[in-house]
Amino acid sequence: MCINCGHHYEANRLCGHCYEKVKLETKEMQDAIQKELGLSPVEENVIVLYDGEKDQKTDEFWKNQKVVEMPKKRPSWFHQNLLEPTTQEPSNKTDVKPTNLA
Repeated sequence: MCINCGHHYEANRLCGHCYEKVKLETKEMQDAIQKELGLSPVEENVIVLYDGEKDQKTDEFWKNQKVVEMPKKRPSWFHQNLLEPTTQEPSNKTDVKPTNLA
């Protein structure tokens, strides 16, 4: 049983119900990016923001970034720090994982 949504799924597999939610949110993000930036290559970082998130950083932070805003609140299961680039160098011995997921 999935600890996030309560649906049943096969052990050692992704929960199909949760995965569908992720796929739908990803599709919405892709559509918003395509609408905002088109299909041309983008040289700057692209950051997807939800309602109320732009005020959390200074104007200096947004200077060299392409910002795509989603007209809704961020889903509770979609943590903002998953979008942050890592500051760790990958190695063969350890995985690079985001922090503060709780």
